[in-house]
Amino acid sequence: MFGVKVSPFLLSVTIKHHIEKYREQYPAATKMLDTCLCVDDVISGADDISQALRISKDADTIMKNASIKLRKWNSNYQTLMRTWEYKGLETHPRHSENKSRVQSSKVLGIPLNVIHDYFTIDVKGLLEFHTSKPDTKRIVLQSASKIYDPVGFLSPYTIKLKCLLQELWLRELAWDDELPSDIMKHGHNGGQSFLFCQN
Repeated sequence: MFGVKVSPFLLSVTIKHHIEKYREQYPAATKMLDTCLCVDDVISGADDISQALRISKDADTIMKNASIKLRKWNSNYQTLMRTWEYKGLETHPRHSENKSRVQSSKVLGIPLNVIHDYFTIDVKGLLEFHTSKPDTKRIVLQSASKIYDPVGFLSPYTIKLKCLLQELWLRELAWDDELPSDIMKHGHNGGQSFLFCQN
């Protein structure tokens, strides 16, 4: 039922119903599939390579029995990636032995450097958008809405935007009114925009 609003819910419920049959046989894999599944991505980890391999193989077996193929297995550990490939699991992206070539993937839509194990959030587009517009309540709202951060990495920053927007509502500013001078004075620092310089 692609395109139906309840499709993600139906997929989740179907998978949860299916894995219940395997709780005793594969406890670690069913726990992972039950708690670490987000729409069509499984995001998890393990303490060592043998545990990771066992859980991934068990999860693959469970899902194959539901005619669902788990793909794009990914790890920052090269040996595990090679072992998965040897065992027939589909890995993605293929890791290069050339460490200078950055390997990246996405977790919940956020780019992850797989080799060095860190997330990146690109705000260049937001900076370009904001510097080309006057500072108004509309721009504050648009800027806050452009930030994709499902995990909350940028919460210390985004909460300031939300507090600023609340303050603008309390002052009953129109959407395209210039921001008051006291807010601009507090927010500007060395000519940079308030959206990126509040303390």
